[in-house]
Amino acid sequence: SCLQLSNNIPQGCAATLSFSLSPAVGPRVKISPTQSDSLHHPTLLVCSVTGFYPSEIEIKWFRNGQEETAGAVSTELLQNGDWTFQILVMLETAPRRGDVYTCQVEHASLGSPVTVEKTLLHAANESLGKE
Repeated sequence: SCLQLSNNIPQGCAATLSFSLSPAVGPRVKISPTQSDSLHHPTLLVCSVTGFYPSEIEIKWFRNGQEETAGAVSTELLQNGDWTFQILVMLETAPRRGDVYTCQVEHASLGSPVTVEKTLLHAANESLGKE
C-alpha cells in the first residue's frame, strides 16, 4: 500500500523530495602562530578557514606581499556536521622581525578575496621573552 504524503502529489505513489542549502556560506579566517621553545626552529603559522560552503576554496600564504609556497602544507578538507567545511593551511617559516604574513582566501561566497594579516615581532633566532 502507499503512504499519502500530501494532497498535492499526482496519482500514484511518486514524490520528489528536494532540499538546498543557501547558495554559499562565507568562511571565517584566523591566523594562529605556534610558539617553539627552541630559538633555532622555524615558526609554524596556521591559517584556519572554517564554516564555508561549498567546499571549493583557494587559500594562499604571503610574506611581505610575496606568495609563499615552499613551506605551505594543508590538512584534508573536513566536513562539519552542519554541511559546512573547514581546512587548515600551515606555513613553516623562519621569520625576520617585522615580517607581515597574510593568509588570502578565495571562495564563491566572497565578492573579493578575504585577507588576514599577522605581523611577527620577533625573529626566529630571538627569545620571545626578550624585547
